[in-house]
Amino acid sequence: MAVRATVSRFPIDSDAQENSGIPWGITVTPFASKDETGRAPAYGSDGNLLPRCENCWAYFNTYCELDQWAWTCSLCGTLNGLSSQAIARYSLPQSCPEMMSSFIDLELPAEGSEEAIQARPVYVAAIDLSSSEEFLELTKSALLAALEALGPGSLFGLATFSHKIGLYDVQGPVPVVKNVFIPPETDGTLTMELEDVMPLLQFLAPVDTCKDRIASALEMLRPTTSWERPPGGGQAIDGVLMGGRGFGVAMESLFNYLGSEYGNTFALARVFAFLSGPPDFGAGQLDTRRYGEQYASKGEDADRALLPEQTPFYKELAAVAVQAGVCVDIFAVTNEYTDLASLKFLSIDSGGSLFLYSNTDDSTLPQDMYRMLSRPYAFGCILRLRTSSEFKPGHSFGHFFPDPQYENVQHIICCDSYATYAYDFDFANNVGFSR
Repeated sequence: MAVRATVSRFPIDSDAQENSGIPWGITVTPFASKDETGRAPAYGSDGNLLPRCENCWAYFNTYCELDQWAWTCSLCGTLNGLSSQAIARYSLPQSCPEMMSSFIDLELPAEGSEEAIQARPVYVAAIDLSSSEEFLELTKSALLAALEALGPGSLFGLATFSHKIGLYDVQGPVPVVKNVFIPPETDGTLTMELEDVMPLLQFLAPVDTCKDRIASALEMLRPTTSWERPPGGGQAIDGVLMGGRGFGVAMESLFNYLGSEYGNTFALARVFAFLSGPPDFGAGQLDTRRYGEQYASKGEDADRALLPEQTPFYKELAAVAVQAGVCVDIFAVTNEYTDLASLKFLSIDSGGSLFLYSNTDDSTLPQDMYRMLSRPYAFGCILRLRTSSEFKPGHSFGHFFPDPQYENVQHIICCDSYATYAYDFDFANNVGFSR
């Protein structure tokens, strides 16, 4: 874990902080391979034996004072007793990582069933067919690169969306697609669940044995033509029918589809959502016609320079993804306004990434996908920042969602070695630091 403070010395009290005019806080990179000084972590086992403060539940660390029978918490100053097991452990401090370094990785003994621990990682590609041939060719290249980066034992599902959702079965000799139509109403839902269209285990194919068949299914993809779209599908601009992109319903349906097996079939699911423009069909559609070039480039409306989200639909949908254990990565390849201010919550709250490419010619999407999936990442993480009693965490920023019950506890669905979170600090009282 790398922890970097905004200032090398903390202000002594609230007056000093206010008068300095300098932000007071830290950035935290939990899964960093080295700390802020470039040191690698000290490794050890039996993390369940690490003592915790009886008052504030902070963990024992190198800043705590240690006696033969007790230790003093460095955060709240409470004197805690040591168990006979801990006394024996700390009689040989050279063998304890927590005695040698402030940056440690401790393994915990396995809890629960072995099946849940060995659940396979799941990856689902959701591809926008209301797009161009160039967009689909770029997406195919990116997914072929992704398949090379996925680890053994991974499961992969291929889905498409436009005015309908397509689920591909690639486990047979010939890829088969089954479609379900998206209702055009803004509050509409699918007439049948995706599980009824295709059982999830039929949809999720082992990458080890089905890589060639997945590649064959990708070659089948074609853009939705104008005659395929239903009447009223998408937005009409100057009499020309646009889109038919039911992204919102497709995402909601996929989350519910995957969530039914969360913890059984998979311990982590990532959805790669490929967008060629703004969602404009069914629930979650966005009206982006008024945000044309005249606003973006000519500066005729200064109030729209930084546009707020248009709808809370995707922020609420992100909560569904979190409950289903799904991390969402959005790849938008478009030069038109797509209202990422609304869509961003899907990736921010679920621990995913958001990539924007202005065109297909200069896009580095395949390389970015390969790099993203090649580096190590953790999932199902819990992050809590603890401080001395004189000050406390204020606002927090990053790709996580707050625990509904406990203060200053964040849940992270997916965290790689570059994921960084920011916190600012406030004094708990006007006295400042007393110790």
